[in-house]
Amino acid sequence: MGEPTKGTRVYGASDDLIEFEGELRGEVGCYGSDEGPDHAIGVLVAFSDGTLLAVRYGKPGLGGVWAIAVLRRGEMFERLDICTDEDADPYSDVAHFRPGKLKAWAATNAERVH
Repeated sequence: MGEPTKGTRVYGASDDLIEFEGELRGEVGCYGSDEGPDHAIGVLVAFSDGTLLAVRYGKPGLGGVWAIAVLRRGEMFERLDICTDEDADPYSDVAHFRPGKLKAWAATNAERVH
């Protein structure tokens, strides 16, 4: 995917993984977020800088593209590259973070509070 990443990139891969590449590395399983009542939310990913992302597989009209919504921008959040091409590499929106110490937590299960 090009030159080495400075900072961190977050994007979807396959139809069930959220990838973290760069200084923060890893992946989170994202099963079933493209169906049912939680489809609009997907997986919530919270970062130590205060950034909050909602990541899900399947954009309206582009079912094979990962969608990332920025719910809150933290101090290390840099930009969001939007994807509209199912044949792109990656076929996902991509969130970029500036270099520095960054941690992330993913909420893969949602429960409604009544």
